[in-house]
Amino acid sequence: MIELNVLNQRYPCRTKDYLWYREIRQTVIMILEEHRTLADIKRLSEEENVYNAVSSSRANEIRTVVARRIQSVNESFLCVFLEQDTQTQKVLSVIMVMLTDRMFFEFMDQVYREKLITNCHYLHDSDMIGFIHSVQNQETNASKWTDAGVRKVRDNYKSILKEAGLISDDGTKRKIIRPIIKPEVRDFLISEGIGRIVKILAGERA
Repeated sequence: MIELNVLNQRYPCRTKDYLWYREIRQTVIMILEEHRTLADIKRLSEEENVYNAVSSSRANEIRTVVARRIQSVNESFLCVFLEQDTQTQKVLSVIMVMLTDRMFFEFMDQVYREKLITNCHYLHDSDMIGFIHSVQNQETNASKWTDAGVRKVRDNYKSILKEAGLISDDGTKRKIIRPIIKPEVRDFLISEGIGRIVKILAGERA
């Protein structure tokens, strides 16, 4: 079973946690096919720059984010991930983001899902900024974020959704694209205890 511990976390102000789909897929292959541990991959990143990062600090950022997401799921999830087509892998990558970032989880729940349910076809910058401001009004730590930090979080969310194919890129308004989750993948995710995330991505009421 996959634990939904993310809702017990504090709200993070993450501005560089992109989808990192290619890097996640690369890491899953190294774990499952090359039988490497995360410690092995950390060493390879430091010594051989396996993620082809532009700098050592960037490599560390990527490695830290990818490791956090890999650790949020189990081996069964990784096996199912590797069996899927690219688009499904990207949706599963979004799920890993949701499992490790409380604010992104709640954004997907309160904003993205509601858009799907109500057939509102576009996601506006104001939707994202409004959501982040609502978090700031509830959370003391979040209230200290600067306007620049808020905009960076917004841009980060747009980047994740765009790379995952969950929104189009049409300037300041972006068309929402309902993800397709294969029945067998849906059943697997529900059996692993994260049916709530399935409903969020499918635009279904809890």
